[in-house]
Amino acid sequence: MKTNNLYSIDSQAAFNQQVAGHDFLVVLFTAQWCDPCQTFAPVFADVAAQTPAIAFATADVDVATELAANFQVTQVPALMVIRERVVVDMMRGAMLAHELQHHLRMWQALDMSAINAHFSQKTTAAT
Repeated sequence: MKTNNLYSIDSQAAFNQQVAGHDFLVVLFTAQWCDPCQTFAPVFADVAAQTPAIAFATADVDVATELAANFQVTQVPALMVIRERVVVDMMRGAMLAHELQHHLRMWQALDMSAINAHFSQKTTAAT
């Protein structure tokens, strides 16, 4: 399901598809029973609507159980930030819109060439 740049992820395969299709993806791990998640969800959706250059997605930990387990999500709400197929940050807890926007600017400012070079060196050293 897609609403503008806000996607719903229900499996590891759906997650992989979103990561492959977007250079910048912010995933909100959430749950229906989580009150802070329900409070943060509209904030997340509003910021997503205001930020069309970035893809946003939600993943319910009770639906996308394999995905949540793979990333060891033990507390919700949790945000995972992926740039160019690299997880660059993981944060727990709800935040206000201006806080999320501040973090988005920081994540956008990351020098991905340096990060990718680091992983290239690690890959070369391992082979």
